[in-house]
Amino acid sequence: MIDIYESFENLDEAKKQTILNAGFRIFGEYGYSKASIKDIIKEAGISKGSLFYYFESKKNYFLYLYEYTSNIMKHLVDDPGEDGLPKYLEKTDFFERLDDVKERKMKLAFLHPYMGGFIKKAPFERSQDVYKEIQLINQRLAGERIADFFDKLDIYKFKDGVDPKMVLQLISWCSEGAVSLIQTKNLINPQIKHDELDYKEVIQLYDRYVAMIKKHFYKEEYL
Repeated sequence: MIDIYESFENLDEAKKQTILNAGFRIFGEYGYSKASIKDIIKEAGISKGSLFYYFESKKNYFLYLYEYTSNIMKHLVDDPGEDGLPKYLEKTDFFERLDDVKERKMKLAFLHPYMGGFIKKAPFERSQDVYKEIQLINQRLAGERIADFFDKLDIYKFKDGVDPKMVLQLISWCSEGAVSLIQTKNLINPQIKHDELDYKEVIQLYDRYVAMIKKHFYKEEYL
């Protein structure tokens, strides 16, 4: 983390976790825009002045949490096997490896309830205060992962002329599209709160996109 968070980093671990969990719970429940600093400091048991001393702003606090969860997720995905390499690399099929990474990320969401709620909502945050920064973090993380992801993959399973890296980019766009589609559907349904996103519905739609992409880009004998 960057230097502006040094005062927070120097706190004892128990207090740090209390402050982090407060953010996970409040942002996870209400999203960035509707999350109240008053609720956060009450949950964390600190003053507003202390929160801003540690993070300077609500925006910085949210982005710190996002980076924090991203790093934990990275370590979970990179959990090593007997050879010291990330276990997901044991899967040499493109789509099996992709699904393994997805399952590991979902596992974190369920193992840590407060953090899980934050993970489910934060990547899809549309507030203009943090949207650009979230996209930049996502792009940086994706860039760091892409070389590892393609290591020792069974590229021959793709149809001739298909670029697997472009397929991965297409899947990334489908992920964003699934979120946008569910959000749009929610907006026209008066029975659904507009700031809520059905995480399971997004995953189901994403899985359908991936299945369709596999059918069109893999050689028939590998379907």
